[in-house]
Amino acid sequence: MNDKDLKIQYTRGHGPGGQHKNKVETCVTVIHVPTGLKVTCQDTRSKNQNLVKAKQLLSEKIIKQENDKLQKLKNEQRIDLIHTQQIIRTYNYQRNEVYDHRTKNRADLKKFMKGEIDL
Repeated sequence: MNDKDLKIQYTRGHGPGGQHKNKVETCVTVIHVPTGLKVTCQDTRSKNQNLVKAKQLLSEKIIKQENDKLQKLKNEQRIDLIHTQQIIRTYNYQRNEVYDHRTKNRADLKKFMKGEIDL
């Protein structure tokens, strides 16, 4: 994460607080421009500490977003792989037959296993 990709804004803190709440700009908003992710931090009274924490939270969000994208891509590839596999032959031992799905032929299972029949 480069600092040139970040847009940093300082604002006054909001919410209940004491005397320094409306005077000092300690609330930090960091926006990652390429992804559009936004993080706001106003945990401490220090502008620098809030900036460090906001950058850390933003980097965690970016990493989580990238991991989610990779996981989604892996799941899609796995599903595509499952759906593209074709059944070649079905061996039915109860009826003593082999069915070839490519040629749509049926044959005797025992003869096929001995090599007497080729599908």
